[in-house]
Amino acid sequence: MSVEKQSSEEIRASGMKDDALVEEHVRLHQIKHEPTKGFLQAPLIFVFVFGCLIFLCSIQLAHTTNDFKLHPPQEADTETPEQKEANRWAKKLSAGKKVFLANCSSCHKPNGVGEPGVYPPLAGSDWVSTDPALITNIILKGLKGEIKVNGETYGTTGIVMNPIAISDRQIANVVTYVRQTWGNEADPIEIFEDDVASVREDYSDKQDQWVFEQLKEIYPEALFGD
Repeated sequence: MSVEKQSSEEIRASGMKDDALVEEHVRLHQIKHEPTKGFLQAPLIFVFVFGCLIFLCSIQLAHTTNDFKLHPPQEADTETPEQKEANRWAKKLSAGKKVFLANCSSCHKPNGVGEPGVYPPLAGSDWVSTDPALITNIILKGLKGEIKVNGETYGTTGIVMNPIAISDRQIANVVTYVRQTWGNEADPIEIFEDDVASVREDYSDKQDQWVFEQLKEIYPEALFGD
């Protein structure tokens, strides 16, 4: 057995002197053993496979995150101004219909015909087709007492309309909707949030519902025939 392969106990048992023993330990410490055969092959294979996985994942991630860009590119706008306006108008009418069905249709019915002697119609109504501020004001403050719509009397049962707590945008949408639906073709065609906000501000001090005489005083031309 070579000295390199002897253990410290074996060297000491051989009768080697202390100085020689120290020198031998130093020499043995400096000897570099040959690496175990193939011990680097497995780790290198793992590193290679792991690197490939990271590379493939990076490619996939780049495809799904728009090449890591913070703001993805906008889709090409191919609509004409006319198409954009038509889409905007359709969305407004759709929004107005939703407001109507949720807040008004139980009385005035989904087709706007109302209920004879109880709830006045909105379809073909002169109240709807006249000054849009009139119907806006009724939505904001409510209505009570007898009224005449298209020559018929309503409100004799004591039923009152309470204010509807919805936003200016919702009121603008629903007023636009009822004025352009069921054969109604009122002018102006569209009502905007600013129009509603103006009416709301002008009559912000009023606390109770409107009555016919008050509305006729404010809108004499609109209610001249009623």
